[in-house]
Amino acid sequence: MTGYQRIKYALGHKEPDRVPIDLGGTTVTSLASHLLKDLLEHYNIAAEFLSPDQIQGIGTPTTELKKKLGIDTIRVGPDRIPNIIANSEFTDSDLLVEDSWQISWKQCVGDLYFHQISWPLKNNALEDGLQDYKFPNPDAAYITKKVGSDLKLVDDYFPILDRDCAGMFEMSQRLRGMEDFFMDLYLEELSAEKLAEELLAYKCAYWDIILPMISDDPDTSFVVTEADDFGTDASLLISPELIRKIYLPRLKRLITHIKTIRPQAKISFHSCGAVRQIIPDLIEAGIDILNPVQYTAAGMDIAGLKKDFSKDLVFWGGCIDTSKILPYGTPDEVSDEVKRVLDIMAPGGGFVASAIHNIQADVPVDNVIRLFETLLDYGKYN
Repeated sequence: MTGYQRIKYALGHKEPDRVPIDLGGTTVTSLASHLLKDLLEHYNIAAEFLSPDQIQGIGTPTTELKKKLGIDTIRVGPDRIPNIIANSEFTDSDLLVEDSWQISWKQCVGDLYFHQISWPLKNNALEDGLQDYKFPNPDAAYITKKVGSDLKLVDDYFPILDRDCAGMFEMSQRLRGMEDFFMDLYLEELSAEKLAEELLAYKCAYWDIILPMISDDPDTSFVVTEADDFGTDASLLISPELIRKIYLPRLKRLITHIKTIRPQAKISFHSCGAVRQIIPDLIEAGIDILNPVQYTAAGMDIAGLKKDFSKDLVFWGGCIDTSKILPYGTPDEVSDEVKRVLDIMAPGGGFVASAIHNIQADVPVDNVIRLFETLLDYGKYN
């Protein structure tokens, strides 16, 4: 089977020849650039790789590495900050960059990642900030060129149409500052909703550019990604009532907009943490796929998720814990955990194997190799 066929089977809740594998298909199912360099060196692969999101410090696996690891996916979408080095400033060797949202990011010497250093809506009341702030528009010329180039590389891989920014809830925090925005949700709820509405408009405009580039043949399969991190390890970040009032209705409108343009699109929604309480709401809003399936969070036991939601959802992720076992366990412990997950999640299809979020730079190469060896061997259906 090709990667395309394999994931198409899984999306249809059928068992392919083996469990499909994603690495680098999205900016939340990838791996750190430093680790990617080590993997390429291990396999003696001399090749340049791309980084769709240098703020997170991640890289896209090369074609040869994909073949070594059994990867079935390909990311289709723009970089988070196009030409990031060309658009950066160097101050005493620290790297400063501003994105299209007027948010500034800084990477200090020796750091693996950028960190946010400015919040465009932080000063004064949110209502006042919204009057002065100029929201960006998606760069249609760049997006069209980049997506068109990506689509030429799809070949036998399964295409994932990836977003270019975070979700409405998370972007609100990036624009306003987390603490201020959490207070806004109670003190300036109407302004918080207005901000969400502006972000929804941006997202609809973004998908208006990309989706017409995809075949309208109803048999053509692809995934569209959206996200909003509503959870922590222990609970939701805000009350489910607020999520249901402000964000879920707008998520539903966004999904309806997407499926009006391309009805065959499968919608993947990424939300870390303890989100079980709102999974029925996400299904009602129209999502088809849940990522990253953070089974270490409260209430996210995979056996219970499989039992309660497998008829309505494809689970994409959750094949290995990236906070403890993958970085700190032995290769055998990694293998044992992957087998445990596969025993629960693989039967009946509806499962695409990917780590819980991006694989970070501190993970030993041997553990990564054992992860994919186990997926390829133990993940066979026949």
